[in-house]
Amino acid sequence: MASRPARGNFTFGFRRAEILAAQANGVTLLLLCAWFTYEAVRRLLDPPAVTGSLVLGTAMVGIAVNLGAVWLVGRANRSSLNVEGAFQHLLTDLFAFVATAAAGVVVLATEWYQADAVATLIVAALMAKAGVELMSASWRVFLEAAPAGIDVAAIDADVHALPGVVDIHDLHVWEVTSGFPALSAHILVTAETDCHEARLSIVDLLNQRYGIEHSTLQVDHPLPEQLISPESLLHRPAQP
Repeated sequence: MASRPARGNFTFGFRRAEILAAQANGVTLLLLCAWFTYEAVRRLLDPPAVTGSLVLGTAMVGIAVNLGAVWLVGRANRSSLNVEGAFQHLLTDLFAFVATAAAGVVVLATEWYQADAVATLIVAALMAKAGVELMSASWRVFLEAAPAGIDVAAIDADVHALPGVVDIHDLHVWEVTSGFPALSAHILVTAETDCHEARLSIVDLLNQRYGIEHSTLQVDHPLPEQLISPESLLHRPAQP
């Protein structure tokens, strides 16, 4: 769905479908975490009899299946938040089966049935970590925050440092989907500066230094009331 071309009113296509899927993965992990925690606490207080051999056998099959799945997904392009979400889900499942196998060994050796509940709490903690990270990353995209690793203030300073640039405002940096940063801005250049050459210089800077290939720039000469003295530039507040 995310790879479908843009058409009609969907000018970016369905690229954010993968972010929705990643968020669904995060919500699922957090819901499972809550359920596992409840069950683990209940079984710690009132431990049922556990068949250690059955627990261990099931866990070993689960480890083998999830090792294969993690290996396959780990080779994919994990810059996609959706692929990363699937990978984290599988990795959590793998850790869950490892903990289950350890609990099965403890039950077989000692008949301490609470080991199953302790292993479940460990898995719940891993699920909580993966779920929170996925939710946080997906919410950054939906709130149109600047992509992780891109400093908007640094972009502002670098563009200001280019020859002929007087001011930059309405600077927006966001992420359409994972691996697709975008930028828009209004640039003012001196009367002697060619607007088209200035735009090409800024596009090259954004591409080479920040990996931003999708940029929309309006480059103009300032009107008389927009002219900024060198003294005012020294005291200009930093762009947010």
